[in-house]
Amino acid sequence: MSSSRCSHSEVLQAPLPNLVLPEHMGVLRTSNMESRTITPSKDWRDVGNWRLLNGLKLARPYDIPIIEGCEEVPEFLEVFSETTRGGEIKPGTWVHFYEDDQKFVRFWNNPEKYLPRLSEYSGVVSPDFSTYENLPICERMHATYKNQLLGAWLERNGVQVIPNVRLTGRESVSYALAGVPSSRTLAVGTHGCIKKSNSMHQFREEISLICRLKMPTDLVVYGCLPRALREVPLELGIPVHVFSPDTWQRSKNRGVA
Repeated sequence: MSSSRCSHSEVLQAPLPNLVLPEHMGVLRTSNMESRTITPSKDWRDVGNWRLLNGLKLARPYDIPIIEGCEEVPEFLEVFSETTRGGEIKPGTWVHFYEDDQKFVRFWNNPEKYLPRLSEYSGVVSPDFSTYENLPICERMHATYKNQLLGAWLERNGVQVIPNVRLTGRESVSYALAGVPSSRTLAVGTHGCIKKSNSMHQFREEISLICRLKMPTDLVVYGCLPRALREVPLELGIPVHVFSPDTWQRSKNRGVA
């Protein structure tokens, strides 16, 4: 097995305070959204992985697949593109998708092919198809839908899943958090997203929205987490588990492969 795993370098934790949610946050609540299920028709030409919807709960009004989640925290993270190398899997290792879309789109194209291998890991952080702000909103919503669909489908097939949450401003809350559970472990990726000051400010607001609206039991962070981004989860008593990016190690492994 390649050594391209990353273990969390630090765990940040603070006592749980008495929390009063700001009044203006009320309009962003997603926990009470209605849900429904869809049974794919045999007449559908399954070009959109609609078969994966069978048996899943969908959050209205956008029909975003719901991930139930868990309260587990990974010991190690391994990127999806390295999982096909085979070999022994270290206990406590979870798979993540914090890499270029092109490196894991094959999972979307043929999810059943990769299910056996992914099932050998302790769990999976749900996929991270890009939701760039300069994309049309419909594309961002579709990326969120794919991330949630694959995560919920893995969960239905017996894999433990930590939802990866990717917001693009306040306007994305209604769909980006629709299928995300409350009081479960959640994951976010900061690698490459907070290099500019304006990006840092926006990401801080997004971390605040995620933590205040979903109150995760733990927050898994792939990438660095500057002090300014740690304040909100720690104020809310949410333990933060930071995993350093493993991109350098992966490049090294590719060089000797």
